[in-house]
Amino acid sequence: MSLNYSRLFQPLDLPNGAHLPNRIAIAPMTTWSSNLNGTVSDQEIAYYKRRAGLAGLFVSACIAVSPTGLAFDHQFIAYAPSVLPRLKKMAEAMKSEGSKAVLQIHHGGSESEKNLVIFNQTVSASAVPSFSDPKNVPQALSDEEIRTIIKEFGFATKLAIEAGFDGVEIHGANHYLIQQFVSAHFNQRTDEWGGSLARRLHFPLAVFEEVKSVAEKNASKDFIVGYRFSPEEIHRAYGYTIHDTLQLVDGLLDRGVHYLHVSQNDITAVPHGSEKGGETIVHILSSHIDGRVPLIAVGGIHLPDQAVDGLNDGADIVALGREAIIDPVWTQKVRNNEIDKIHVTLSPARQSELVVPDRLWHLITQPTGWFPLE
Repeated sequence: MSLNYSRLFQPLDLPNGAHLPNRIAIAPMTTWSSNLNGTVSDQEIAYYKRRAGLAGLFVSACIAVSPTGLAFDHQFIAYAPSVLPRLKKMAEAMKSEGSKAVLQIHHGGSESEKNLVIFNQTVSASAVPSFSDPKNVPQALSDEEIRTIIKEFGFATKLAIEAGFDGVEIHGANHYLIQQFVSAHFNQRTDEWGGSLARRLHFPLAVFEEVKSVAEKNASKDFIVGYRFSPEEIHRAYGYTIHDTLQLVDGLLDRGVHYLHVSQNDITAVPHGSEKGGETIVHILSSHIDGRVPLIAVGGIHLPDQAVDGLNDGADIVALGREAIIDPVWTQKVRNNEIDKIHVTLSPARQSELVVPDRLWHLITQPTGWFPLE
């Protein structure tokens, strides 16, 4: 292995004592491939097992914590005890080569699919049209409903523990429910759950406290609780900025989060309105966190040089997204100095070799899709 890439393979201990053998993670990516009853399918289990040796930290696709929050067709669910046996098989597959298996827990909010959620009615902090579909106007959650969803995140955590996962990651990014509460655009409440930034942060921090409490009561000390967030909301005039996010980060640090995961399409991105080449979002976050917990960064990493650059910029762990689908033996090739053999584009003829579920394969191999095709 080249010395240039040795940093990728340095071990790392999380604050709770969980040990990671390297600085590589697999980012959460939706598979759209569960069984019709919301259980994990055989194709999904095979998909996870194929990638089990790729990273030290393996984050799953997002699992729905509530029947009010399904955001994708064929999304697997965590609100029914009957799904536990298949979740156990998924955890076993993810851990089969030494990775820490983390289940990402999620509520879609106004980004949920109306035809999938209970009563065909989406919900959010306020009755503000969704980000992706202005025709979808959610119902504002009542105080009681908010507290029920918080408990649903806790139930999903208990299920993850029983299934044998090594941790959970709270999905607070990508315009889903938790981010909707943080946003001054989507959250127009005037009660304790909205208004000032401190009150808009009440929901995400309450979710975290519930998840952490359930983990402390039911799991070993090294059970991981991570949090994923979008660093800024640049698509709306009154969303939130990177400076607002630092207050969220502080709240999570004060409550004992084990890692923070910044969601971006480009790991080298700078804050909205900043000059290109200026201080990156990753560097700003890393400087603020100051080593208190590991920071995971993701976005456009295909080759090991890009991953090492991310570490040099301040990330503690770099996550592979699309690249984890394109080349499941990426890490082995880096270790063997076979960089020229790394695949960075997707061949429509490689589905069987890559072990990608049929529905996911259909979506990612579309000419208008978001995967680079050969």
